Amino acid sequence: MTTMESAATAATYVETSLDGVLLVEVDRAGFVRRIQIEPEVNATWTADELAERLFHLYTVALMRCRSDVLSEINAAGADRPPDANYPSRDEVAAYRARWIRF
Repeated sequence: MTTMESAATAATYVETSLDGVLLVEVDRAGFVRRIQIEPEVNATWTADELAERLFHLYTVALMRCRSDVLSEINAAGADRPPDANYPSRDEVAAYRARWIRF
């Protein structure tokens, strides 16, 4: 394994709520490495709200990861356009703007 491959496989992607009370961290394979829930979440959010917000934080973290993979693929000469599996950075930003409002 090269140094670049080692660094890439060690990368994680962290997304948080705007106030930082909810955090999701995923690795390059899309596996959840950490979820952090602050006490005020349990005191004020319903289970449905928590589930929806975890879903959106996970989704945007995974989109960021796959966008980075697309950039690496293209840097190696593939010239692959963004798609549903490998979004552009603009698509990641649009998703975040639309759904991460909590």
